Amino acid sequence: MDKYLSYKSLLTYKKKNKSKKNSIAIVTGGVGRIGSIFTGQLLSKGSKVICLSRNIDNYKNYKKTLPNKLKKNLFWYEVDFNSPDKVIEVLKNIKKKFKKVDVLVNNICDGKRGKFLEYNISSLNKEFWGTFGSTMLLTEKVLPMMRKNKYGKIINIGSIWGIQAPKFKTYLNLDNGPSPIISSSKGAITQYTKHLASREAENNITINLLIPGFFPRKGKVENKKYIKSINSNIPLKRIGKLEDLVNSIEFLLSDGNLYFTGQSIIVDGGYTIW
Repeated sequence: MDKYLSYKSLLTYKKKNKSKKNSIAIVTGGVGRIGSIFTGQLLSKGSKVICLSRNIDNYKNYKKTLPNKLKKNLFWYEVDFNSPDKVIEVLKNIKKKFKKVDVLVNNICDGKRGKFLEYNISSLNKEFWGTFGSTMLLTEKVLPMMRKNKYGKIINIGSIWGIQAPKFKTYLNLDNGPSPIISSSKGAITQYTKHLASREAENNITINLLIPGFFPRKGKVENKKYIKSINSNIPLKRIGKLEDLVNSIEFLLSDGNLYFTGQSIIVDGGYTIW
């Protein structure tokens, strides 16, 4: 065994392990603030990307921003993630048209902030299923195609509230904090990722978790006092920019990433270390 990796060997390895072209990827919420980074990265590598979401206007607006040569590789299916039968029907259509799926990005979070006592069994059914249940359903339906090809990448999107309790003082009031159901569902996704990674490693399927910290919410103008409170609890003293996620997402999608599974990448400016 070599004592070190020579420069020549390094270049050979990088050339050999460039991301697969012509791969087929599914990205749920693929034209949202985080999903669009996955979509853009995949398109730039020559993949065909299938976006699953509810809003066709967001899809059309995103597609307008693409170079013409990439537009032909972007596809969209309308999906209500609270309707399992419809999700299954869409996946059947995808399998019939594309024959395989190489990459699955589970980027759904069906919940909102609100008063703690307003949550009830209806909220549990909608938000827990919409977040964890849809992740599990999509994964279990896509896995047979990946197993058949002995290749696959699954990337789940977690939350800092899935790995630690919220610091409610940070939010200035309890009504502005995360939903307990979303925290629980993201915690379930964290453990599901580890469980599945262990089970599917023998099939050359890697399964990992991206955990973003505080990032601007789409269409929201945050209260300055709230932002100041958040920043004071982050070692790097600022909330994230979407650009801060780009390199982590590129690593997770890279085919050079062969020895990394069942792991979490936390991009939070150090928030969870305090």
